[in-house]
Amino acid sequence: MKLRQTGKILQKFLNALQKQLCDHLDQQSKHMLWELEQLKPASYEKITASKCPTCSYLEYALSTIPKDLAPLDVLAKALANQVVWHEASRGVPDLFKGGYAFAEVIGRQGLMQSDSIRLGLFLQKPDIDYPLHAHDADELYLILSGNASWQIEDLEFRVGPGSIVHHHTSEAHATFTDELPIFAVWIWTGMINGRYWFSSHSEKDCPPDY
Repeated sequence: MKLRQTGKILQKFLNALQKQLCDHLDQQSKHMLWELEQLKPASYEKITASKCPTCSYLEYALSTIPKDLAPLDVLAKALANQVVWHEASRGVPDLFKGGYAFAEVIGRQGLMQSDSIRLGLFLQKPDIDYPLHAHDADELYLILSGNASWQIEDLEFRVGPGSIVHHHTSEAHATFTDELPIFAVWIWTGMINGRYWFSSHSEKDCPPDY
């Protein structure tokens, strides 16, 4: 796909994402939308798209995005094949053996460069316990397909397509998938270059997965 065409898809994706968030975000999370709106049209980076082992679930996850999230279903599918997917382990196999993949769409290694915000795609395999962890960045998830159990501090709840989850800075959270994968958009704002740690060993900083 030509770079100019990829840029058009990304801009349509951002417009659709902003509309979805604007319609459903609570007041506490509005600043995340404001950060997204500050992104200016820019030149797009030419990157070589690639996939990792967890992406064996990607086609299924993309095919099960419900039509009521359109046009994000079609646009997410197009973007998912234009990015670099990273197999995540957080560099600490003694704490987390892996089971999810992520791709950066906006950020240092994305299709659009930014030093103030990171935005990407997230895919977690079935039957994976992504244990309690936290980071300095503010984080928001928009679930596009799949269902999972979620935990923020002591609060446990279920999520599914259309759910929006906001993790404030340093707020411990966890994700537990059932027999199906979960696919989502993620956004980081604030201290995007700050610490990341697992709650069971909060003194141990985890390196990035790329």
